Amino acid sequence: MIQVNDQPVDWNPDMTISDLLKQMPDVRFCSVVRLNGRLISSPRFDDTRIPDNAVIHLLPLVAGG
Repeated sequence: MIQVNDQPVDWNPDMTISDLLKQMPDVRFCSVVRLNGRLISSPRFDDTRIPDNAVIHLLPLVAGG
């Protein structure tokens, strides 16, 4: 089990950040995540595996004008 934005989410041993984002609603603009306190940017989502009991915070892209 992992925590994503303070909510429990089922975990599997081969789960990457990309896999997690595919199952989360409304995260298409997520460009950075905090994985156990470490910032991971979108180019690394496919190859960053999520360990069991991880704490993840999704940081959506913010833009303004």
